[in-house]
Amino acid sequence: MSENAFEAAGIVAEQNVAITMRDGVTLRANLFRPAKSGALPALLLRIPYNKDAAQTYVYAHPAWYARHGYAVLVQDSRGRYASEGEFYPLRCDGEDGYDTIEWCAQQPWCDGQVASYGFSIPGINQLLAAELGPPALKTAIPAFYPSGMHDGFVYVGGALSLAALAQWAVIIAADAAIRKGDNVALAQVVPADQLSGKWHPGSPLRDTPFFTEPDSLPFIADYLDHPGKGDYWQEWDLPARLDDIDIPCLHVSGWYDTFITKTIESYEALSAAGRAEHRLLVGPWFHIPWTQQVGCMDFGHAARNIVDDYQIAWFDAQLKGDRSRLDALPMVRIFVTGANEWRDYDAWPLAGTVAESWYLHSAGRANSLSGDGTLSPQAPGDEDADFFIFSPEAPVESLGGHSCCLPDRAPMGPADQRQVEYRNDVLVYTSEVLDAPLFVAGKVNTILHAASSAVDTDFTVKLCDVWPDGRAINITEGIIRARYRDSLEHEVMLEPDRIYEFAISVGMACHRFEAGHRIRVEVSSSNFPQFDRNPNNGKPFGDDDEMVTASQTVFHDRLRSSRIELPVVAGG
Repeated sequence: MSENAFEAAGIVAEQNVAITMRDGVTLRANLFRPAKSGALPALLLRIPYNKDAAQTYVYAHPAWYARHGYAVLVQDSRGRYASEGEFYPLRCDGEDGYDTIEWCAQQPWCDGQVASYGFSIPGINQLLAAELGPPALKTAIPAFYPSGMHDGFVYVGGALSLAALAQWAVIIAADAAIRKGDNVALAQVVPADQLSGKWHPGSPLRDTPFFTEPDSLPFIADYLDHPGKGDYWQEWDLPARLDDIDIPCLHVSGWYDTFITKTIESYEALSAAGRAEHRLLVGPWFHIPWTQQVGCMDFGHAARNIVDDYQIAWFDAQLKGDRSRLDALPMVRIFVTGANEWRDYDAWPLAGTVAESWYLHSAGRANSLSGDGTLSPQAPGDEDADFFIFSPEAPVESLGGHSCCLPDRAPMGPADQRQVEYRNDVLVYTSEVLDAPLFVAGKVNTILHAASSAVDTDFTVKLCDVWPDGRAINITEGIIRARYRDSLEHEVMLEPDRIYEFAISVGMACHRFEAGHRIRVEVSSSNFPQFDRNPNNGKPFGDDDEMVTASQTVFHDRLRSSRIELPVVAGG
């Protein structure tokens, strides 16, 4: 007589457990719990990416968590895989999360306490449910999550997160097309060139069938129809809901994750409110996977995935009253890239952090590695401006960065930037060799004084660590679409050749530049396909059949001091 593997391991596993939502839609879940136990705390993972996979590409198997004394429920989101309903990302996730949490609390295998975990979309869907205040929800571990669907997810600085949106769409499209019987859309998803990451929407965007035509992905067309951060996006806006979240949370992320800035901003807001215990764990990882090898960098054995053990310590403290393991851990544990080590702190932002300006300089030709661009803490005097041509038909290639979702399909992680620094449409500003380490931890910002011959264009900024052997490793990057320079809600075109001050968010960093290294800032007008290329034509978003070549001017003089602002922590 054959023996069931789960039973042999002491686990009861139930498949496709039906749970009815308030509107009558049935969602289905897999349940894992210890065979010999009474009522236990429940852990809930709600995902649009197939409950049978249970995000085990980063987390331990649900049965592993069950073995630690929990009932674990993994549910397909509304409209995905075995669950009924229509899928529209994050729509209904708050209510569905609430209903599932309260259902769990009423089951005989649950002691009335429920916690949630999950990363990416399942990271934010936990907080959307928590905002509604389900009585049984005691804690959450949101990881690698955005703060909504607009800024920092579909759009960054007003530019489209092209690679992230395209590859995320590929991930979710197959199941959506199968459910709709949309064989045309399914045929567009299946080709190997898409799955291998070689596919990105062509031009014009609005004529790309995979993005805009299939009934299986109606929300993609909606996203493209709303490039500004208007009322459409408020349905999923997390910052507007943070005031109503009062449960303790462990926030988890990675320095090369596409959502790192938004995850930390949410943590900062919740922690500052002081209504519950909030802790922060950030490794050197990108979105998937969480390993010591990230892009071109091996951060060492210490950088391995430690999230599962951390989560058990958190759950034991919040649900079982056993704080022995959690109290031995810090409030903030962060991996410092460059130093390649974990460091423990009482709070974030780190005490003693000061914004330090590093100014762009040149004699008028900072173009490429062969140019004369420099970077220093000294403010500029009378200096000539730098010029470059931006042709959207030949955009600067993305090498690494902060995208989504898999590194073989989108530009993610650290990479040597010299391949693009050879281009004359990339301005390169490099510091002298550092005689002491410089530790930066927090938000990096840039003030750029620039002009364009076009009515709309982009400006990009990249912060790099230059090693003694010449490698230029990207730390973080940012972009501003000129029409959104004053507000992400309202677009205003440029007056050609007029000088403007652009405030550009360059992302979140936690990096130590070692002695003997140099700091480098790249300025250009494209980073493709991480961001879509701006056609410079000033037409409505997506009307990019006409490409306009732009002449760009960057100023760095006594009256217009372009600079990067680094969050420097005393002591290195």
